[in-house]
Amino acid sequence: MLQVTCQGTPSEIGYQHGHAAKAVISNAINFANSLIRGKTKKTAEELGALLAQLQQVIAQRWPRYYEEICGVAKGAERDVSEIIMLNTRTEFAYGLVEARDGCTTVYCKLPNGALQGQNWDFFTATKQNLIQLTIRQPGLPTIKMITEAGIIGKVGFNSAGVAVNYNALHLQGLRPTGLPSHLALRMALESTSPSEAYDRIVEQGGMAASAFIMVGSAHEAYGLEFSPTSLRKQVADSNGRLVHTNHCLTNHGGGARELDPLPDSWSRHGRMEQLLAGFDGTREAFARVWEDEDNYPFSICRAYQEGKSRGSTLFNIVYDHVRGDATVRIGRPNSPDETFALRFTEEDTRSAHEAKL
Repeated sequence: MLQVTCQGTPSEIGYQHGHAAKAVISNAINFANSLIRGKTKKTAEELGALLAQLQQVIAQRWPRYYEEICGVAKGAERDVSEIIMLNTRTEFAYGLVEARDGCTTVYCKLPNGALQGQNWDFFTATKQNLIQLTIRQPGLPTIKMITEAGIIGKVGFNSAGVAVNYNALHLQGLRPTGLPSHLALRMALESTSPSEAYDRIVEQGGMAASAFIMVGSAHEAYGLEFSPTSLRKQVADSNGRLVHTNHCLTNHGGGARELDPLPDSWSRHGRMEQLLAGFDGTREAFARVWEDEDNYPFSICRAYQEGKSRGSTLFNIVYDHVRGDATVRIGRPNSPDETFALRFTEEDTRSAHEAKL
């Protein structure tokens, strides 16, 4: 997997990202174009007008993220609108149509910390678009994440001990003036605690489309279910655990209509709770729950099967909030293509202002 380290100003960070991942970003743009056009059935003119509106909102409301996106475009030699499209793909592909997708996410509080993890399930073609991205910024925690090239906020953790996960949710609607979910992920990754992340996201005044974000640390965790008209907090149960798949666990009121999630969202949620009922609190046991194939191919460890399951688990990530590191398995976790650890070096933990820029 391509590893990219970026540091400096937002423009410099973006340029380094775009330049290093230029070829992968091209693939990601092609995939996003195909996905959006195939799902929405809208004309190029209709999509272009909405994209221009989203671009204007991001530039006005979150100029630092817009500057980084412009840097990515410059480094990758692409139009800014194409990188905006990557970072608002969820809003296009899932806010405008009745789309269904799946992932499984868990947080488990332990006596001396916590374990947190996710299977990221998506179309198999996107596995080639994943990169490992490190971002060092002045005065902010260093970020390490697994992202699709060109997207500036995704699944990862930071040097302050805050980790984020991301699931599809199915409350239709698009509000162009709201916060896009990938920017919300980046906002959480720049926070020093889950409480700060939650407060910062709420302060933005609402989301652009629906999704689920889990934010955890050694001390606390929250789940955020949101739609264009609602944002609800999920808290840990009496055992200190949060489990989420792809259906709503909180009441979003009459203004937020949940569409038809994948049927296996309920079976994966129930199966994960069953597995955790016998969980002994060890890192090794936590790693094994992600390999479960009950109800194959629609299992926690999802598999592609022609005519049945269109997606697969493309990577698994497990954060150890005791040791302060993460283990990533690329591909299905019971037969990974690649396994590696993410941890922070001494240079990572210094602010980017003090690092060698």
